[in-house]
Amino acid sequence: MLDSHIELLRALPIFKGLGEKQLAAILDAGKKVYFEPGQILTRKDVAGDCAFLVLSGSVRCRGFPGMATGSEPIGPGTFIGEMAMLVETVYPLTVEASERVRALALRRARLTRVMQRDPGIARQLADNLLLRLRSFAHDLRNFELLLEQKENAPQTPTRAPTEAELAAQSPAFNAGRTRQFIGEY
Repeated sequence: MLDSHIELLRALPIFKGLGEKQLAAILDAGKKVYFEPGQILTRKDVAGDCAFLVLSGSVRCRGFPGMATGSEPIGPGTFIGEMAMLVETVYPLTVEASERVRALALRRARLTRVMQRDPGIARQLADNLLLRLRSFAHDLRNFELLLEQKENAPQTPTRAPTEAELAAQSPAFNAGRTRQFIGEY
C-alpha cells in the first residue's frame, strides 16, 4: 500500500525528482482523512493550510469556470490545494466529495518540519515550482504572439459592416465599454 501511495506522489509535478525516502517522509507527515459525498474538501476564497491527495473515491469542482454545475468527477491521484501546503493562500476552487473519499492531508506545518529535517526536499520543490512558472510564462508569451499575429493579419471583409458594428467602432461606444470592464475588476 505504501508503494502505491509513493507512486501517486511521484507522479505529481511538485514532487518530481524526490527520492523514495523523501517521498516516504512526506507520506509519514500526511494524515489520512475521509470525506462523505457532498462534504467540502476546499472552499473557494477561504484560507487554507492543507493539500489533499485523493487516494480513493472521487471529487468534483463546484463553480468551475465555464461549467454549469461543476466538473466531471476526478479520482485517485488528484492533488487539491497544492500551494496551501507551502505558503499562506486561499483556495481557488470549491472541491467536494462526489462519493466517499479517502485522502492524504498534507498540512503546511507538518511539511515544513519535514523540509527542515531534509532541506533537499525544499530545494527540489522550489526547483519544480520554478520550472513550472517558467513553462507557464513561456506559454503565455506564445499565446501573446499568436494574438499579435492575428491582430496584424490582413483583414478581408466579406460583407459590409452593419449599423450596430459601425456604432461599436465609435470612440464613444468603446470608451464606455472600457470603463465598464475595468470597473468589474
